[in-house]
Amino acid sequence: MRSLRTRLAGAVAVLGLLATGVSQTATAAEGATAADSAPPGSEPRNLVFGTAATQSSTYEGGAANRAADGSTNGSWGRGSVSHTGLESQPYWQTDLGAAKKVDKVVVWNRTDCCTERLSNFWVLASDTPITARSLTDARNQAGVTATKVSSLSGPSAQVAMTRSARYLRIQLEGTDYLSLAEVQAFGDEVVSPSADAQKWVKHSPFGMFLHFNMSTYQNTQWADPNGNPADFNPTALDPEQWAQSMKDAGMKFGVLTAKHHDGFSLWDTAQSDYDVARSPYKGGKGDIVREYVDAMHAKGLKVGIYFSIWDRHNGDSTELIQNQLRELLTKYGQIDYLWFDGWGWHVPYSKIPYQPVRDMIREVSPHTVVANNDHFGTLQTSDVIVYEVPVQGMPPATNARPVDASDTLDTNSTWFHTTSTGEPRPASDIVDNLHKANAGNALFLLNVGPDRTGRLPQNYVDRLKEIGSTS
Repeated sequence: MRSLRTRLAGAVAVLGLLATGVSQTATAAEGATAADSAPPGSEPRNLVFGTAATQSSTYEGGAANRAADGSTNGSWGRGSVSHTGLESQPYWQTDLGAAKKVDKVVVWNRTDCCTERLSNFWVLASDTPITARSLTDARNQAGVTATKVSSLSGPSAQVAMTRSARYLRIQLEGTDYLSLAEVQAFGDEVVSPSADAQKWVKHSPFGMFLHFNMSTYQNTQWADPNGNPADFNPTALDPEQWAQSMKDAGMKFGVLTAKHHDGFSLWDTAQSDYDVARSPYKGGKGDIVREYVDAMHAKGLKVGIYFSIWDRHNGDSTELIQNQLRELLTKYGQIDYLWFDGWGWHVPYSKIPYQPVRDMIREVSPHTVVANNDHFGTLQTSDVIVYEVPVQGMPPATNARPVDASDTLDTNSTWFHTTSTGEPRPASDIVDNLHKANAGNALFLLNVGPDRTGRLPQNYVDRLKEIGSTS
């Protein structure tokens, strides 16, 4: 979780531009898309996200796929900017994979510096590959539609078009660097909520988040990734108490932090030596995920697992992620809910692509519902849209998409139990937020961090009972 981070910026105003023909300068307009009439809960699909982007050259690692990773952050330091070298008429382009109806293209500028560079550029679209190197030749290529954008009055420019296109290119007129935060394209394709996600939110309205891992023993919210496994040593671990407290509160499921950003795993993973098997803890089955799952099943509760894509000990690797997820999804029976963190906002999708990981999950565990805390607010990277309540506030009261409202019982909004953790909030506050969430098609995921013994503090146990008796 991001207790020290500010919320990613939400929607921003963009400059509407309407393409009026081949090689015409765009004029301001807005224009609706076919996706506007999609079923409730659906959203326009960004056709560029995750596509195979290329560019005329690459400057210091500013790879082309950074402008197709879903992030409009626009900061070079955050890995959000594609960047060519200094050259004549540099370009960025992508292949949508098939000819698709395109109603508009949105080009996002970087936000940290050099914003004036993105001016006098052209948006080119074609059903066939755009092979010419020079801008003039590319514009004159048969089947190419070209629209000029002279300047941006905000962080992005929107170019409206009505055509089929498979290939898109952004190209400068003069000599400069071409740097882009993101390129998006929208047409008549939509992303709709999955039946499993809608069912999950409806039938699992209330759950417990259990932040319990190495951070608990280092007395911090983000543990040192080079910590000593010997630090992790619960003396009275009691997953049965966790599960009973969930039942007492009227909850239907839990979510345990199997691996947080520091990379320490609460199961004996074959992919790393930084796990519970190397710790002094030998109680129960020596596998805390196993103990948790067994306790949940014994109480008739559904099972959720938190997994950080950002791994500061083992590094960022698609292979590592897939292998560890395969362990979690095949060793413990059905995992109902998989809650990702660190993806998109720290490890970009240009580094760890979303689709291969999601496809693997569907293959291994078809009915596992994914919640992804990237703060992008899109179903393209999550089955359930996450609202981190202490950072973002409660989700909208009227909402057609499946939503997760994750909050803390702690008055100090800590996730892991530390010396900074305060008293539990009043039951009335929690019940009020629970009702607000459920009224807006959201489940409510309430965090209670076990202490260093491995048990929930008694004042929290008592408050959970109170919540259950009044909700």
